[in-house]
Amino acid sequence: MRVKITAITQHPASIPFNYNYALHSAIYGLIEKSSSEYSIYLHDKGFINKAINKRFKLFTFSKLFFTPAKIQKNGFSHVRQIQFFFSTPIEKSYEHLILGLFSDQTFFLNVAGRKIDFSVTQVEALAEPQFKDNCNFLCLSPIAVSTLREKPDGSLEQHYLDYMNPEERNHFIENIQKNLINKYQTFYNTDYTNQSRAFDFHFDVNYIAKRQGRISKLIQFKKIKNNTRTKIKGFEAPFKIIADPELIKMGYNAGFGNDNSAGMGCLEFIHGEYR
Repeated sequence: MRVKITAITQHPASIPFNYNYALHSAIYGLIEKSSSEYSIYLHDKGFINKAINKRFKLFTFSKLFFTPAKIQKNGFSHVRQIQFFFSTPIEKSYEHLILGLFSDQTFFLNVAGRKIDFSVTQVEALAEPQFKDNCNFLCLSPIAVSTLREKPDGSLEQHYLDYMNPEERNHFIENIQKNLINKYQTFYNTDYTNQSRAFDFHFDVNYIAKRQGRISKLIQFKKIKNNTRTKIKGFEAPFKIIADPELIKMGYNAGFGNDNSAGMGCLEFIHGEYR
């Protein structure tokens, strides 16, 4: 299930490049307007996959699309209108977001210590595409894929895999597949039985060439105790995927890769090859 949200602000606003946490918080705030109990549950717990003892929020959202906007050193200025997409396979999450949007048709972004108020002008429910085993997509937000690796002291740390590094590319693709299977099993609460199904994923090489290989994005997400930020590395480019249509559908609704509830891995289905 997917919805496109359009909102305006009364006065031209400035929004920094790293706004993901502000939008993440606004989405939970909208859900809270409908049900504070469900908002807390989704934020603090989410949906558990007992087989791997891991929880998933099973939603994603896109980057913001600004109208108009001037790109400056620290972000976007003169913003009057924003649009973004919210996507989830969970009916309850979708329902509470919609009800929250229409409770008073307002929300705010808290950026750089400033609260920017927005009025919702349009909420458009989008039809789901018909997925086949070979699909093309555009990224509406970067795809982040992480793994755990051992540090010199023997402890584990989260490491974001680099698609552009040949030594990590296969691991990146393998983890895309594993992540989709884990989400499928979490959502349906059952084993995934098509493990032998063909799977392939690759970003469009012509786009990569056009961008001179610069398709990575580094998102600073949230302040933590030592006054630094959580940094999420992702990749943003058109891509092709060959997989079980049920896994592709799960990725479309819940997001590809990791950190989906931080606004990573949201994508748009396209017909045919990327031009």
